[in-house]
Amino acid sequence: MSIKWHDRILVRTAAGVSGIFLIVGAVFIAVTSETTSEFVHKQSATRLGELLDTVENTISIACFVEDRQLALEVARGLLKNSEVAGVTILAGGKELAGARRSDAERQSDADAVAGRLRRTVMSPFDRNQAVGEILLDPNHAEIERQVRDVSRFAALLLALQLAVIAAVVVATVLYFVVKPVQSMSDELHRLDAEAGEQLPHPLGHERNEIGRLTDDINALAGSLVAALDHEHALRMQREIDERKYRNIFDNADSGIFIADHQGRLLSHNQAFLRLTSLPAADGDDALPQLDDLPWHHPARLLDLIARCLKGNISHADDLELDIGAQTPRWLRISLSPIGEEQVQGLVTDVTQSKLSEASARQLAVIDPLTGVGNRLGLEHHLIETLHGHPDEPLALMLVDIDDFKQINEGLGMPVGDRVLLIISSRLLGCLKESDWVARPSGDEFFIVLHGVDSRETAARIGNRVAAVIGDPLDLHEDAPLSLGASIGVTLYPADGANMATLLRNAEFALKRARADGGGGLQFFDTSMVTMAEQRHRMEADLRKSIQRNELRLFYQPIIDLAGNHLAGAEALIRWQHPERGLVSPDAFIPLAEETGFIREMGLWIMEEACRQLALWQAEGRHMYLSINVSVRQIPDALPAGVLLDAIDRHGLSPEMLALEITEGILLSDVNKGAAWLEGLREAGFRIYLDDFGTGYSSLSYLKRFPVDTVKVDQSFVREMSEDSSDLALVEAIVVMARALGMSVVAEGVEHAGQLALLRAMGCRYGQGYHFSKPVPATDFSHASERIVKMLDS
Repeated sequence: MSIKWHDRILVRTAAGVSGIFLIVGAVFIAVTSETTSEFVHKQSATRLGELLDTVENTISIACFVEDRQLALEVARGLLKNSEVAGVTILAGGKELAGARRSDAERQSDADAVAGRLRRTVMSPFDRNQAVGEILLDPNHAEIERQVRDVSRFAALLLALQLAVIAAVVVATVLYFVVKPVQSMSDELHRLDAEAGEQLPHPLGHERNEIGRLTDDINALAGSLVAALDHEHALRMQREIDERKYRNIFDNADSGIFIADHQGRLLSHNQAFLRLTSLPAADGDDALPQLDDLPWHHPARLLDLIARCLKGNISHADDLELDIGAQTPRWLRISLSPIGEEQVQGLVTDVTQSKLSEASARQLAVIDPLTGVGNRLGLEHHLIETLHGHPDEPLALMLVDIDDFKQINEGLGMPVGDRVLLIISSRLLGCLKESDWVARPSGDEFFIVLHGVDSRETAARIGNRVAAVIGDPLDLHEDAPLSLGASIGVTLYPADGANMATLLRNAEFALKRARADGGGGLQFFDTSMVTMAEQRHRMEADLRKSIQRNELRLFYQPIIDLAGNHLAGAEALIRWQHPERGLVSPDAFIPLAEETGFIREMGLWIMEEACRQLALWQAEGRHMYLSINVSVRQIPDALPAGVLLDAIDRHGLSPEMLALEITEGILLSDVNKGAAWLEGLREAGFRIYLDDFGTGYSSLSYLKRFPVDTVKVDQSFVREMSEDSSDLALVEAIVVMARALGMSVVAEGVEHAGQLALLRAMGCRYGQGYHFSKPVPATDFSHASERIVKMLDS
């Protein structure tokens, strides 16, 4: 690029310097002229004063003697000085002589008077006596001419100095600035920065600002080259990425699109057309609006776009697309803001996931075995019913299959599942379509009877339910099964206004039905809540009974009928409640078993029994002691090791302690029960089978389990004097036990007749009120003495 002459640095520098010097020179010349004029005027005034000094004595004589001729000569002599325009000599107040330059006559009176010098002439003999006055008018024209001459010379001299300085400045700029810069410019035009060339330093300027500028230009050139290389690499990479993106965009399985804030499509790939069932558009066809697609809720899509752009963050939602198929298509739309009021969307088909979720939600509320509702489904149904139709009455029925546990344990769980499936089918068949059935767990069924508002209607339906459950079940087993059901019923809104209350009430009613022996129907009443509260308080007090030292052990003697002496005693638990008094075991043992407190209570009984037995041993009483064991204590709460530790602490031997079990322990878990009993037998403890004869499976377990002694239930012993069948049964048990090498303890011996029969049939041990009722340890000695006297008589 060529540079015009008036744009060159030198020209601009010269013009700038010249202009500055012209301005400065004009100011200096004006100041110099003013100063020179003042200086010349002062010099002129000084010279005229000195001129008057030279003629003062002569004028003094002329004025003293009033010699006009002498005064005139002095005046004319003064006019010889070119700076004097006129002279006037006064004596005695009158003009003595005067003279004026001819060319000064052109001066006006005002100019003549201006600057006039006036001097008083003193007497030559008395310097204090004035004899006249001399007036001298300066020649202003001559003085101004002198001013002009001096000013012109000074201006010329100053102008010459400024011109020399300007020339020196321009030359300096030319040498130190213009030439290096022009040299750098020429070199830059020839420089090939891409080849790595660098701008050389101008000669003599390596270490000054121009050298530094050269370094900066080289560094900048290097940075620019690097930036250009980087930009070229980025452009190449961007082209590669664009090709990759376009390939991904066009061939992605997920739909990709770009839309503006109004939902207008700006771009999309083929997968988007496939997922939304849009036909491929021709080049001239306008792209559709997103909300024009057959969405089930199109407004949700526009709201999604608005939220994405407003918050400038990504948002996603699942939207249903109505494409005319039987199964709706669900698409997940994920939006991200990309600027300029536009969003980029990613579309994936989540139909299968939605169907799976719907199936999972259905499975979550359906019992997989029977196909009826489960606990969660029941709760959802009740909540929807109570909230959606609060004025509609209903009855909630809780049905429990009696003795269903024996089916599972006796016939196996597959048979039990078949029974539940048949019962659920029967229940659905005997109810209205609007009624609802659920199996929350195990062998219980909830039935929601819509529109039922009276006990009579609910009882009629409940009896029908009990009847269909009671119909024999033909499972191709040995014989058809006959089942019973216990039913608890509560009414809405009479008994409760919310789901939790209704479920609780149905549980209370079912418990009452079970407590009455099962196989019946009970309606909820408020007394059940009272009983539940009492039970809760009793449970709380029971848990504190050991800490408060309220539990007691009573002991009932066991008599050796053959040896006619006291052989041992059975330890029986009692609870001395501070308010209720002595609480029967029948009132709190079931509660302890339900709550699990029986484990802690069992350990206390064992410890207390061992302590008491050790005291009796120390007193010389050689007898054994039996304690009752609950099914809830086996096997973890009362292992053989715990028992051995207890008797070791109290110095006892294992054979001095007998453990009384019921057949329920054997039925609960056969393998665990057998292992636990074997452990006790190996440790040396006695095993008693209590309440023998009351269960249908007791005989089959006598050979299988290590039992030492069977205790005949008191219900048989009490009636054997009047009932020959009871007598025959007791006698058969005694004979069978003797054949198996077992001893027999007959419970419930209440009079001498029963005792005589037991001795006659060879029963080894007896226990009952005939000998002694259960007594506390403090009364046991007295009871023992009374028994000894009885046996000796």
